[in-house]
Amino acid sequence: MYVELKHINKNYGSFKASDDVSFGIEQGKLVALLGPSGSGKTTILRMIAGLEHPNSGEILIDGKVVNDVPATKRGIGFVFQSYALFRYMTVFDNVAFGLEVQKVPKSEIKKRVLELIELVGLKGLEKRYPNQLSGGQRQRVAFARALAPNPKLLLLDEPFAAIDAKVRQELRSWLKGMIQKLGVTSIFVTHDQDEAIEVADEIIITNHGRVEQKGSPIEVYQNPETAFTASFFGQPAQVKDYTQFKTFEEVKNADKAFVRPEFVRVTKKSEGPFYDSSAVEGVIEQVFFRGNTLELVVRVGDNILTARRGLDEEIVEVGEVVDVFIYRIFVTIGSEARLLQNQAVREESVRI
Repeated sequence: MYVELKHINKNYGSFKASDDVSFGIEQGKLVALLGPSGSGKTTILRMIAGLEHPNSGEILIDGKVVNDVPATKRGIGFVFQSYALFRYMTVFDNVAFGLEVQKVPKSEIKKRVLELIELVGLKGLEKRYPNQLSGGQRQRVAFARALAPNPKLLLLDEPFAAIDAKVRQELRSWLKGMIQKLGVTSIFVTHDQDEAIEVADEIIITNHGRVEQKGSPIEVYQNPETAFTASFFGQPAQVKDYTQFKTFEEVKNADKAFVRPEFVRVTKKSEGPFYDSSAVEGVIEQVFFRGNTLELVVRVGDNILTARRGLDEEIVEVGEVVDVFIYRIFVTIGSEARLLQNQAVREESVRI
């Protein structure tokens, strides 16, 4: 592993920001630290950077313990959410700043800076100032500045949070491609699930200072190991009594149950129920247009579920009585999560 955290604990007074955090990251991977506000993800990032220090445990980079190594000596590039550009410096001078501090020869600085400016797609903008750039362009300058000293590790603290949605989408693809091209190990903090799924090779989910789960986006999404991950990922709706949906195995001592939108099939009465033996009636409470799909809010008894319906299907109306079929349900037993399949249909025949 290129980056390792071993039993890291970090306290701020009586508040435990990191609680026995341990994980490893392979060289060249792009990893997301994902979790709600206050879950400890930024604290982890800042400890790796050397901007905060753990109360106990070890941080290793390339096999070496770096707990006592100053931030400037760790070989790390850091991209901040706020860009942190020098507003009275040009693009060229902002990117060159770290190299000048290291007293790199001017000829080498010029070559390196121009290479990076071209790499991040800002060729021709070298003499502009930050206030003459768009938000996306400023963030690219911040990336180039972090990469200038050839760091072995790149850390990014919610790098797209201050950028509008369209540019954010473009920068996600750009960042993933750039990291793959450079092969630099990278860790970024985000609270955006879509961002983590789209960009990261691996996701580390944090909650209350602890690591809940680590794995590829597909693994974490499809197979949540903990109750928190099941309740956090994928827009889940909690249901009060999942046995009312019929043909599900009854799990003893189950605490809660969660249903994701893709687990739900809504059909009009005129279409006939989907898997009649397990369908239940519901009432459409809201309909939202989401571009390529309709998002339905449907009440089934005391439960409010979210479902999706294709634009090529017949429209359903608010107040309409419909049939609802649930393919799968996550149930939690203590801190663990378990996926239940509807016994009315075999897994290979499920059509979502």
